[in-house]
Amino acid sequence: MKVGANLNAINNIGTMQQVSANNVANALTPGFKASRAVQNGDTVTISQEARHAAISSNGRPMSTTDLGQEMVQMTVNKASLNANVKAIRTQSEMSQVLLSIIGK
Repeated sequence: MKVGANLNAINNIGTMQQVSANNVANALTPGFKASRAVQNGDTVTISQEARHAAISSNGRPMSTTDLGQEMVQMTVNKASLNANVKAIRTQSEMSQVLLSIIGK
């Protein structure tokens, strides 16, 4: 049994979580352009969001970070991480059972 796909997914989730964390950390930075991490197959690409920043009352561009969207993404990342860790644990347990059966 191979866990490579799960490990790759965990690495991708880590990257996606870092992007969301950076967006949240800079949410109040004037002119900050939030990034978006998108998984395409086995790879994650990171790009700036296409939407334009709103202009504050003093005429400066505001951050494009949508905190609600970031919180949802971070929750999805957590659930995905937990699912992949559970899959690795299950594969490990299955291997141990198979080895104990073969050893008898």
